Amino acid sequence: MRRFFAVLSGIAALALTAPAAAEEAAAPAPEIPIWKISFGPDGLSGPGADILRAEIERSQFVALGEDHGFADSPELGRGLAAEMKKHGRTYHAVEIGAWSNKAVQHALRTDGVAGVATMVAGKPIALPFVSNREDAVLANDFAEPEGAVDLWGIDQEFIGAPAILLEELKAMAPNAAARKAADTLLQKDLAAVAAADQGNLLMLSAPPATFAELRAKFAGSPEAQDIIDSLARSAVIYQHNNAGRYFANNADRITLMHALFLQHYHEAEEPAPRVLLKMGAYHLGRGTTPTKMFDIGSLLPGLAAANQMQSLHIAFSGLAGEQLTMRPSPEGYTQVKAVNDKIITPILEAAQIDITRIGETGHYLIPLDPIRHKLESKGINDLSTFGKFVVLGFDYIVTTKAAKAATPMGE
Repeated sequence: MRRFFAVLSGIAALALTAPAAAEEAAAPAPEIPIWKISFGPDGLSGPGADILRAEIERSQFVALGEDHGFADSPELGRGLAAEMKKHGRTYHAVEIGAWSNKAVQHALRTDGVAGVATMVAGKPIALPFVSNREDAVLANDFAEPEGAVDLWGIDQEFIGAPAILLEELKAMAPNAAARKAADTLLQKDLAAVAAADQGNLLMLSAPPATFAELRAKFAGSPEAQDIIDSLARSAVIYQHNNAGRYFANNADRITLMHALFLQHYHEAEEPAPRVLLKMGAYHLGRGTTPTKMFDIGSLLPGLAAANQMQSLHIAFSGLAGEQLTMRPSPEGYTQVKAVNDKIITPILEAAQIDITRIGETGHYLIPLDPIRHKLESKGINDLSTFGKFVVLGFDYIVTTKAAKAATPMGE
């Protein structure tokens, strides 16, 4: 009997360590697809277009997370918006403050993209995510013929926004003292912008008392009080960052972004409004961001699921080409540089995707689900923190070797 069990044990061990003679070699994994895609104000085209159209049809939200400074991403946004609008009214959520958003809406209603250019002239850091021409053109696509502008501002007021909002306060000042108080702060901010002296900008230097004094001058004007409150809240967020309180900076900012997004969402006429979001990629991927936040991208899937729809998350960055970067100096705030990609290339290399499959011109759509399955947990963990976030938090990448730099209108 002992010999019988020994024979069985030997057979079992052999079965665990050696493949059956008749077993065929495992089939190689299918090649990860890459589709060429084109886009413009009329929608999407090319082999990748049908892939995204099918996704868009069942998507309440399309979240386009970008590496800032490219003309391509707002141009892609125009194509996505055109496809979304085939299924009903669509809103556009942008990375600007609530009151900056009102100013942009007014400029678009008054004179379209030229109106935005006039508003930001000489104010290079007032609205960086709308004041690039391509971003303003995208925003203008949401200006409706009857006068509505379907634009949602869901962020803090930007560091240079006082150059616009203090002008608004001057215009609504109830008396000369209030007007002088707003103008004094405005002139100081404009001087700091001209000298690229960011430390003296209102957002980075003003204590709470500055805003309290300004509120007192505008007592009795709810609209003015709301603008001042928006500036004061944004200053707190910026000053967290300036003092090295990075978690508080991000936590306060994301809390504000969630609140503003949900306010617009619940005020929309439609019970389940469709929204195109275009923001920095950190904001729009699902899951914990590299800044340890649950950002807007994590809010979207549940909202959509409650309406029996989905959220679609697309990341854009260039492999090569040119990109606009912020480099504040008295000579100018921006410069164009060659793309030095550290985002998409490592993901493609990890997934063993031959980069020569991406042509020297044009744009390409790459699905991330097969990349996740190919990399498995170990391969994903070997990526950088941001690489992991992109692979896990987005559905598709759109990229190009011929990226175009955005065109600034504020300088």
